[in-house]
Amino acid sequence: MELRAFLLVVHLLSTLLMAAPFYMLVIVNERARFGAPLGYFTDRYMENIIRNNAVRCFIFQGTMLASGLGLFYITRGGNWVLLLTDPTMVIKWVALAILVSLLSHIHFSVQPRIESLMNQVKPDAPVPEGIAPQIKALRSRRKRLSGICLFLVLTALIMGVRATFFYNFYLALGLVAIAALYAWRVYRKPVPLGWM
Repeated sequence: MELRAFLLVVHLLSTLLMAAPFYMLVIVNERARFGAPLGYFTDRYMENIIRNNAVRCFIFQGTMLASGLGLFYITRGGNWVLLLTDPTMVIKWVALAILVSLLSHIHFSVQPRIESLMNQVKPDAPVPEGIAPQIKALRSRRKRLSGICLFLVLTALIMGVRATFFYNFYLALGLVAIAALYAWRVYRKPVPLGWM
């Protein structure tokens, strides 16, 4: 019983700490509200925050996977077939797999391209011609993917809670629909009041 409680706390803390997509969207939306053109200090600071968060996310995702499998083993008696047949577990693991894939794409493809362009922006020089639109396009792609990642984190959380407390599956689907609306809202505009 204590092992189950320990794994549950570790699993939920890892999920909580995976709130990174939410905060990355907050940062990006606040940067847009700032309204200043591309500049070294503001944009370098923002990119450092975003770039350095990916490794933490990979570690939290690995912790979620390990603790989740441990919880599954304890609560379901090692009946691993349920991972592929229980709709709750299928949705949860598919969400996590897509989340890892999207984070990998951002970290290994999109972010290095942004970094390459940002390296051409110097503190005491004007931004080279044509750099700002390229960075804007890549940031827009990263922002869309972050919105999807936020939805996937929320979906995995909802299904994880359902797997633990066994509430109605249709309620879980309703909560996933609300999570999709919320992720869309956070993607589109700043959320100064948290939920709104």
